[in-house]
Amino acid sequence: MTDQPSLPPAVVDAFWQRWGSNTFLSAQGLELELAGVGRAVVHLRKPTVMQRGGGGSADVINGGVIAYMFDAALGCAIASANLARPEMRSIAPHELRQSTINLDITYVDAAAGPRFEAHGRVVRSGRSVAFAEGELRDDQGRVCATAKGIWRVMWPQPDGAGR
Repeated sequence: MTDQPSLPPAVVDAFWQRWGSNTFLSAQGLELELAGVGRAVVHLRKPTVMQRGGGGSADVINGGVIAYMFDAALGCAIASANLARPEMRSIAPHELRQSTINLDITYVDAAAGPRFEAHGRVVRSGRSVAFAEGELRDDQGRVCATAKGIWRVMWPQPDGAGR
């Protein structure tokens, strides 16, 4: 049970309109789940041979795959929080931009197993900078890695502003 408020339908629609067609996520076999305002989960349900080989082991997920899962989970958590802000009601979702400034990952344990989830949650989100953190968990719920990151948020300018 969670005390997290559910995402309003308009926010969910806006999110999928803006970020729902990420071809890189789908090409990697990753699935995105919105878990509430400021929360997202990226699932890797069936790691491929190409995604393994971390630490020289055929069973361990490569650190680059983990990094991308975190970038997506934390970034999408931030996006869902920003899309839920009242000022977004007057802005087209595709006009909101954000960019990773820093992503710090700590690999706690070998990520070996049949499936994984990267959980992201917003720590704080301001008008121009947002902070998020997360964990990569295996199918047993064991934390294999943790992450924290900083994102630059770029709000659209009103028509004619700054031109």
